Amino acid sequence: MKHKLISGSSELNKRGPKPSLSTSEIMTILVMFQHSKFRNFKNFYERFVHTYWSTHFPKLPSYSRFVTLIKNALVPLTLYAQINRGKKTKIYYIDSSCLPVCNIKRSKRHKTFDDIADYGRTSVGWFFGLKLHLIINDTGQLIAFKITSGNIHDTKGAQPMLEKLTGLAFGDKGYIGKKLFDNLLSKGLKLITRKRKNMKKEKLSDYEQQLLNQRGIIETVFGHLKHHYQVWHTRHRSVVNAMTHLVAALAAYANDPLSMTAIKRLQQMT
Repeated sequence: MKHKLISGSSELNKRGPKPSLSTSEIMTILVMFQHSKFRNFKNFYERFVHTYWSTHFPKLPSYSRFVTLIKNALVPLTLYAQINRGKKTKIYYIDSSCLPVCNIKRSKRHKTFDDIADYGRTSVGWFFGLKLHLIINDTGQLIAFKITSGNIHDTKGAQPMLEKLTGLAFGDKGYIGKKLFDNLLSKGLKLITRKRKNMKKEKLSDYEQQLLNQRGIIETVFGHLKHHYQVWHTRHRSVVNAMTHLVAALAAYANDPLSMTAIKRLQQMT
């Protein structure tokens, strides 16, 4: 990363104390919080890390100081999640989920995400916030992810993520688009979705139809991310720290993805 940075005088003009924790230590704490059962990061840091992990992190700063260091882990965590992505099996599922930054009734006076959040609509209704786009393979492993404003259509968010893949990809009706389909097909990826009632149904092979019927896999993964990991909440005070926690959750899932047995068990429960 340092080799790729543009050289300049910014390093010489930095003020304040140097971080007592290395970037890898910050990443470790953020990822392990996602694996823990704590629902509040402050409680996890002050009551667990300081109490039980002080020997592993002998230079632990205070909680307020650590909060200022979180932003240093955003880019390394993003690279870490990409490096640990799943295998390319040529069978993929894509979907998106809303990340509201506040209740839509308070959107007019919201300030933290004012520059990047926007209004969007899902099958449930309108929201004000961002969108998380995910691609997984047929075994539930994370392949790619992207974060956009809430008003970005699914097809626009999918294009740069899918164009580097080959094989079969399955999505919901939000990914219907002839232009997207033709562009991906020319690059070796066939995008298959369910059709709307007023559209002519495409003839699919039994194999493709069976895989399309299993598209609920990615919805199960989204549910796991929202309930097991701290993917998102509406109380963030910093955009960078919010994105860092989100990427840490994705990195934690890349480390420990759901098995197909667990996915089927969750689907039966719901």
